[in-house]
Amino acid sequence: MNRPVRLLSAVLLLAPSLAAAQGGKPAARDTTARDSVAVIPPIEVVGSVRPFAGPQVGSGIPARVTELSGAAIDQWEPRVFSDVLGQLAGFSTYDDLGSGYKLNVSTRGFYASPVVGLPQGVSVFVDGVRQNEPDAAQVNWDLIPMEHVKRVEVLSGNGTLAGRNSLGGAINLVTNRGEGPVGGQLELQGGSYSTFSAEGSVGGRSRGGLDYYVGGGYNREDGWRQVTGAEQFNGFVNVGRLGERGGLRLQAYYADSRAETAGSLPESVYETKPDSNLSAQDYEDLSQLQLALLGYRQAGQGRFSFNTFFRASEAERFNANQPGDPDVFGTGRNRSFGGTVDYRWGGSLGDLPLGVRVGLDGSTNSTRVQLFADSAKFGGDRTQTTLVESPVWDLAGFVGADLTTGRATWSAGARLDYVKAPFYNRLDPARDTTQTFSRLNPRIGVNVDAGRGVSLFGSWGQAMRAPSVIEIACADPEEPCPLPFALGDDPPIDPVVAQTFEFGARWQQGRLDASASVYRTSVKDEIVLFPYDEANEPEGSTIDGYFGNIEKTRREGVEASLAYRLRGGHLLYGNYAYTKATYRVEDIELFSIREEFGGENEIEVGDRLPLVPDHQVKLGARFVLPAGFDAGFDARFIGNQVLRGDEANEEEPLDSYFVTDLRAGWRRGPVEVNAIVNNLFDTQYATFGTFNINQGAPGGPALERFLTPGQVRFFRVAAKWYFGAGDRD
Repeated sequence: MNRPVRLLSAVLLLAPSLAAAQGGKPAARDTTARDSVAVIPPIEVVGSVRPFAGPQVGSGIPARVTELSGAAIDQWEPRVFSDVLGQLAGFSTYDDLGSGYKLNVSTRGFYASPVVGLPQGVSVFVDGVRQNEPDAAQVNWDLIPMEHVKRVEVLSGNGTLAGRNSLGGAINLVTNRGEGPVGGQLELQGGSYSTFSAEGSVGGRSRGGLDYYVGGGYNREDGWRQVTGAEQFNGFVNVGRLGERGGLRLQAYYADSRAETAGSLPESVYETKPDSNLSAQDYEDLSQLQLALLGYRQAGQGRFSFNTFFRASEAERFNANQPGDPDVFGTGRNRSFGGTVDYRWGGSLGDLPLGVRVGLDGSTNSTRVQLFADSAKFGGDRTQTTLVESPVWDLAGFVGADLTTGRATWSAGARLDYVKAPFYNRLDPARDTTQTFSRLNPRIGVNVDAGRGVSLFGSWGQAMRAPSVIEIACADPEEPCPLPFALGDDPPIDPVVAQTFEFGARWQQGRLDASASVYRTSVKDEIVLFPYDEANEPEGSTIDGYFGNIEKTRREGVEASLAYRLRGGHLLYGNYAYTKATYRVEDIELFSIREEFGGENEIEVGDRLPLVPDHQVKLGARFVLPAGFDAGFDARFIGNQVLRGDEANEEEPLDSYFVTDLRAGWRRGPVEVNAIVNNLFDTQYATFGTFNINQGAPGGPALERFLTPGQVRFFRVAAKWYFGAGDRD
């Protein structure tokens, strides 16, 4: 899609005329609570990752749930949503591709990543609409509508009812809507490395009860590494009418992002010139259009709700390879249509409050992938190696119930998923195939109110991840794929199943909020990349391999959070996470470039999974100062990590690091100014590591650790102007 068409699409999204709004009352919310009747959550036409928890919505949930407000997110002016998640307990980010817009997110040893081919284990939603792409379940964080978020719900651990891919949790972003009189905001931001951004929004409610929100944003930067510029813009419209008996909402969102990626560097280059880019031609060009219709209707003590959506995304990528190998040019096109319908009922079983939720969830997804071997650097042409299509569709039914008996709320639920994945090889129709996956995943839990602000919870559940189109298409040990050059139909590959036990406690007393949990997740049939057999070694790229299952892996750990509100509005907070993610099989060899130099990468029981920090400590504070000023800091310690390609744990791990961010703000009337410094002490650290061949080594090609340097010191200043009834919330 060319740039003028993208700009026109964004303008069309922002074009609908809006009725002038004067006055108007907020939409009614169901806040009735009775001791013997379960209460349906407040009326809001969005999906939610929160389990239905009877009368104790929030504290009664038998899981670790974190909620962030839009104001809490805005104060740090994050570039993409993955920056926000890196501050939460148990979440870390790393930079595989060499761009701040393309960070991978890791939690409890599972990933939500923009990198095609990585095993994805976290589901991401916007108002209940899944954002994981259908071709490889990847998450394009730079297309997420972060500027238009009202709040974020993060469910850590078991995500049974959230559906496929929710092995390590689920994330749901709830978008802004118009509330009350007309108001809005405008913001301009500038900073280091030619950073510039502009965004604005307006929203309100008309006298007739129609509420609306319209917003858009643009940002660009040159990047601190050579040839790592990025540009992104978006537009969002949210219009609806909510009432006590029913409501309807229409949303439209468009986003476009282009980022030049620098990748990792040989360690010898990283130590002397960390701003280098040895693959200066690499880029990703992405676009997305999403339309959604959401609604609800009250029915007695229950409520029907639904959402239906259409998503269209396109991708264009170029990857420069080693001097002896062709470069790779690829395009992808995804189209998704689907929805969810459910019924929530709140009543009683005898004298005991009972809440029940039952529903259906389904979608049809059309994926088209083209890959080309680009030999222009050899004086050759661009040759198509892959043209595949996969009309994947899925259907699920789910049910959940919560029963309160005295101080205990008992929860149970189950979800039945069915996925059908036809695979059509347009260059070789004889290799067409169809695979299906299905599984019933149960979940049980209990939350106990122990009194004096203390609650205890425990849960057990299962979740499934169906293999992605990429994994299905590259799973034949007899014909390994020279990734990412060729895809074809291959033998069946099994779905991944995760089983989680978790126990925890919460304490809310006055100004103190604290929580802690311990968990163990056992994973069956983890999908990994195996090396080819020497007899079947294909020509071309050095990263040949095929996907397959290993019997068992395990994640276990501890997470704890603490927040204390001082007099005067000051806030102190901190969290800690210990994560032990290990293989539970032995004498199995996984793919690694180190094989070229005699390294077998044969894993044993207890070997750590790559790129999962063992310890994480995060501390921060916010201080309210006189004359409208405020200030805060956020500090993060990230423990050592095993490098990708060293699953056998034979080499030195990635060093731990400590980074501090600082911010200061001032607000007077409708004007607000924020100044942010990321990496205050300009710490040099590596956020990602793997192995590759350094073709430019002084003594000839040699195996080296390849490291991606973390963000250097980065200054930004943002100025905001609020008008009408506009507010940061």
